[in-house]
Amino acid sequence: MNSTRTALHDYISEMPIINTHSHHLSDRSFSGFSLDEVLHESYINWSKVDFSNTPESRASYLEKVRYNSYFVWLQKSLQKLYHFDGPITEANWDEISSRIAEAHHNPHFHIDVLKQRCNYQAVIVDTYWAPGSDNGHPELFHPTFRVDPFFYGYSKTRLDHDGNNANLLYGELPHDLDGYLSFLYDKIKEKKQAGCVAIKAAIAYDRGLDIAPATAQQASVVFSKPEAELTEQEIKHFQDYLFLRVCEFAAEFSLPLQCHTGMGQLRNTRPAALQYAIQENPETKFVLFHCGFPWTDDINALLHFFPNVYVDLCWLPILSPTVAERVVQELVEIATADKILWGCDTWTSEDSYGAFLAMRDVLSKAFSKKIEEKYFPLEDAKQLIRNILQNNARQLFFSSL
Repeated sequence: MNSTRTALHDYISEMPIINTHSHHLSDRSFSGFSLDEVLHESYINWSKVDFSNTPESRASYLEKVRYNSYFVWLQKSLQKLYHFDGPITEANWDEISSRIAEAHHNPHFHIDVLKQRCNYQAVIVDTYWAPGSDNGHPELFHPTFRVDPFFYGYSKTRLDHDGNNANLLYGELPHDLDGYLSFLYDKIKEKKQAGCVAIKAAIAYDRGLDIAPATAQQASVVFSKPEAELTEQEIKHFQDYLFLRVCEFAAEFSLPLQCHTGMGQLRNTRPAALQYAIQENPETKFVLFHCGFPWTDDINALLHFFPNVYVDLCWLPILSPTVAERVVQELVEIATADKILWGCDTWTSEDSYGAFLAMRDVLSKAFSKKIEEKYFPLEDAKQLIRNILQNNARQLFFSSL
């Protein structure tokens, strides 16, 4: 590691960070934690490679996932947190698992890792299983309010990708458009008063982001016909209309709208699909997650043309640090210095620390190259890092911090 990269690496290590996106689990979820739980609660689990408790199964699992970026950064985290060198193997699996379990005998351990090892000053948490919850730690967690269940509230049985429906979460909702919108408006107001600092929409896991104009009359159809008779286009009219109203509510309540973009259900989920919603709601601050991966160029275009667009690097450094490094350099060239944020986008402290390590590596590599190219000096790189990891989030979400 050259001296410039080392200086940036060390600078990040000492910096208080505002983490803009997490799904951190509740305290009780860490009771009886082990290596198996850490792996199952990480993105490695998305690879659909499973394991059992036999040495043969564990060896086969490790052979398949060892070079995956999710695994690499989680392993680096575990090595530092639980003091072992070398890779995880079927031979040391139980010993590492015992160390994890022992550490979590302290019910505060998972929070201590976030505060002391990751140096998080504040974390925006998306508890999609209990929208708007601060996980019982208001001193650290600041909730975003996920509105996805409302896109399925025209039905009492249809569920979003997380298994939620607004009627199941909040009791039976009004079955007319005006009443439904009033309920959502009041719920957002209530959640803001309770401490929510943003609104979150992850509908890209359920449908496309191709939000189009829709009238109230078109949206009302879902309340006037039996569900079995509704067409996909009629449902889309309702969801498009509702999304645009959510954008208006976000502006009215001065709550940034965090949007999952990129990988989801993949069809029509590239960031550019949101262009209509963005241009029709200039007072709404759209925070586009994951840099739209794999359609990262869309983010650059939207940032270039729309001053109400922000980009969150969450997920990208552990998804692909190679892509993240390239994207960071492009964002610096295209975006203004106040538009870039970072969140860990993880469920456990072990994975969050791994995401921190990956982000630190990406930023120190990307900016040391820009310094070597004489694009900017070291002090400017430090200022950009402060913006990405602290100042921009404070200005956008936490003016009082």
